[in-house]
Amino acid sequence: MPAFDYAAYDGLGKLQRGVISADSERHARRLLKEQHLLASSVKEIEVFQQKESFWFLRALSFSKKVSVDNFDLALLLRQQAILIQSGLPLEDALKMTIEQAETNAQRRMVQSWRSEIIEGRSFSEALRRSPYKISDAVIAGIGVGEESGHLHEVLQRLADDIERSAENRKTIGRALIYPTALMATAVAVISIMMVWVVPKITTIFISSKRELPLITRVIMELSNLFKENGFFLLVCSVLAFFGFHLLMRDEVRRRQWHRGLLMMPGMGRWIYMSSLADWSRSLGVLLSNGVPALAALKISSSVVDNLYIRSKMELVTESMRRGNSLQSALAEHLNKSGFLIHMVGSGEASSELDGMLLRVADYYSLRLRNAVDVFMKLINPVLIVFMGLVILAVVAAVMLPIMDMNTMM
Repeated sequence: MPAFDYAAYDGLGKLQRGVISADSERHARRLLKEQHLLASSVKEIEVFQQKESFWFLRALSFSKKVSVDNFDLALLLRQQAILIQSGLPLEDALKMTIEQAETNAQRRMVQSWRSEIIEGRSFSEALRRSPYKISDAVIAGIGVGEESGHLHEVLQRLADDIERSAENRKTIGRALIYPTALMATAVAVISIMMVWVVPKITTIFISSKRELPLITRVIMELSNLFKENGFFLLVCSVLAFFGFHLLMRDEVRRRQWHRGLLMMPGMGRWIYMSSLADWSRSLGVLLSNGVPALAALKISSSVVDNLYIRSKMELVTESMRRGNSLQSALAEHLNKSGFLIHMVGSGEASSELDGMLLRVADYYSLRLRNAVDVFMKLINPVLIVFMGLVILAVVAAVMLPIMDMNTMM
C-alpha cells in the first residue's frame, strides 16, 4: 500500500505533518477528513525522490536499493523491541514509531515496512521487500525471532550488533577524516597561491632580470603548470573518479581492488580486523538466535564489505558443508587469523561457539580502536610538519629574492 506525506490543519488551526497509508491520494484525503483534519498537501512518498538530483551518483551505485544509516536502523529496531516487549502489536508499534520519527528518512523507512505488514506479510518479509537495503543477517535473525516468539529479544540483540559493526566502520572513517581534510585544505590553499598569488609576485622578480634562487624557480615552474593546466588536471581528476567507480561495478575488479587494500600498510590491517569483527559478531548473533550453522555462515559472509575476505568466508562455508569443523575450515582458508581459529576451536569444544565468536568480535574491535588511536597520535605531528615545510618553501621562494634585492640596493 502506498504511503503519503501530508500537511493538514486540525480543528484549532494548527498545522500537522505526518505519513498516512492509503490506496490513492483521494483515499488519503478522505482518511484525513475522517480524522477531522483539513488536508493542505498530500504527496506520495517515493523513496528514490531524495536522490533525483544526484542521479549520476545513483548510476554509480552497486545496489538498486536505498542505503540505510546503520545507527538509524539500530535505533528503529531498538524502539520496536521496547514497544513489542511492552505488549503492543507490531503494526501499532510501527505506527507509533512513524508518528515519533525524528527524520523524514526514518519515517519513510518504517512506513515502507508497515505498508508490507498491512498487506499481511511478516516483519522479515517486509524488510526483504523494502526498497531500503537491510542486511540478510538482520532479516534472518528477525525471521527466527518471529518463529520462536522472542522477537523483542532478537531485535535488541540485532540493534546491538548493528551499532557495534557501525562503530568499527566509524573508527576507520574517523582515522581518515582528519588527514584527508588537512590534505584537501593544503591542496586548495597551495592551488590558490600558485594560480593567483605567486604569479603576481614573481612578475616583479622577472622584470629585475636577476638570477633567482633555485627554490623560487621551482615554485614558479609549478605555478605555471597549475595556471596553464589547472582546468585540465581538474577535469582529468573528475573523469578518473567516475571512471574508477564505473570499473568497480564489475565484481571481479572490485574483489581485486579489495585485495589490494588489504596489502596497504596499516590500512590493510584495519580493514582485516574490522571484517573479522563484523563476521564474528554477525555469526555469533545468528547462532545465539537459533539460526542453523550453515545458513548462519552463509548470511554472515554476506555482511563482510571486503569482497576478497568475503570470498574466503564463502570457502569456509563450503568447507563446513563438506563436513569439516569451523576451526579446520578457518585454518585452511584464513591461516593468518590465529586468535580467531583458537577461539573458535575452544567454542566448538565447549559448545559455546556463539559466545566465543562475540568475544572475538569485541577483541578485534578493541584492537582496531587502539590501532587507530595510535595512528592519530602519530599522524598529527607528521602532517603539521609537512604543512609547515610546504608553507616554508612557498614563503622562502618569495622572500629570498626580496631580501636579495634589498641587499643589492
